[in-house]
Amino acid sequence: MSRNGSGTYTLPAGNPVVSGTVIATTWANNTMNDLAAAMTDSVAADGQTPMTGPLNMTSNKVTNLATGTISGDGINFTQFNTPTFGGAVVCSTTLTVAGDTTMSGTGQLKIPNGTTGQRSATPVSGMIRFNSTLNSYEGYTSYTGATISTITFVTTTATLTTATAHGLNTGNTVFITGTTPAAYSGTFVITVTGTTTFTYTMLSTPSGNATVMGSYVYGNWAQIGGGATGAGGDQIFVENGVTVTANYTLSTNKNAMSVGPITINSGVTVTVPSGQRWVIL
Repeated sequence: MSRNGSGTYTLPAGNPVVSGTVIATTWANNTMNDLAAAMTDSVAADGQTPMTGPLNMTSNKVTNLATGTISGDGINFTQFNTPTFGGAVVCSTTLTVAGDTTMSGTGQLKIPNGTTGQRSATPVSGMIRFNSTLNSYEGYTSYTGATISTITFVTTTATLTTATAHGLNTGNTVFITGTTPAAYSGTFVITVTGTTTFTYTMLSTPSGNATVMGSYVYGNWAQIGGGATGAGGDQIFVENGVTVTANYTLSTNKNAMSVGPITINSGVTVTVPSGQRWVIL
């Protein structure tokens, strides 16, 4: 067949035939067979020709596409823009929804279920999951860290000093950005060495102490809801933690209560606005 890589058809050698040429099998049959092969390998307008390779649209549109109805059908823009799913939807990576999500059914929403060790390595505020280790629902919130005063180094170990108490614990994860040299920035698990200092291990040795301090945020997974329940799902027990590990301010016009004893870590502040109360039982 005389098609080139762009699909352009060229007649076989000896064509076109000049006037006065006698028809002979040596060129006529070869030409007809070549034309037949080219037509066979073309796409028929009535849809009877199956594709045998990828269809390259070269940035052109497929227009007037019918609505897909079964597995293997293409979908048109309207279906994609306002999709209706008749079966399970499986997304192997991250599904991002820019607007609101409405679930009009009467079934259930299943959220991620995993151990404490299976938490995301790079969590962000708003994440929720069921913690099978703690047997409770939990959510993640990130907080702005204290102002950074200095960051120094010994090989790949950085020591970060804050202007005020940082309120962190060894094992916390911090997300540092905007530093110079850039080696000080990244996501790190820290070791607390003082109320205003902590260390972490960088991926490489910086060229010197930090000249631009940048900033950091840190996060915390906290229980959602009322904690443990009795047999049969009875709402009997409301549990609270016993250690305050991060600065906290009561919400406006809200009171709070906890069952003690409660330990507030060194450098951590709990702020109770004027006219509000925090009662420890």
